[in-house]
Amino acid sequence: MMNSSFRGVFVHRYRDRLPEIRVACIEELGMWLKTDPEDFLNDGCLKYLGWTLHDKQSPVRMQCVRALQGLYQEKEFIGRLELFTSRFKERMLSMVLDKEADVAVEVVNLLLLIQQ
Repeated sequence: MMNSSFRGVFVHRYRDRLPEIRVACIEELGMWLKTDPEDFLNDGCLKYLGWTLHDKQSPVRMQCVRALQGLYQEKEFIGRLELFTSRFKERMLSMVLDKEADVAVEVVNLLLLIQQ
């Protein structure tokens, strides 16, 4: 059922015209990744977080960074995040200079988690 929800709703709504819907999608994805890692913590789902790091709206980028912080806090997830980290590390590093100071601060906190 969760897979159907993911494929039927999330895959289409994560790039919705309304940033509020994109934020809600990323928030839910972060929860799914954390609560059901066997089904969702894989490159096929993580790529959506990576792609939304490039979103034009700062609330979407902020929610994406917060979802990533929740994942990197879990030590048992680190191995599953290696490919994601290598693929999106340049983007995460560049976000330290994000035009929104709040996003930049959260990215620094994310990078500190990754460093540990």
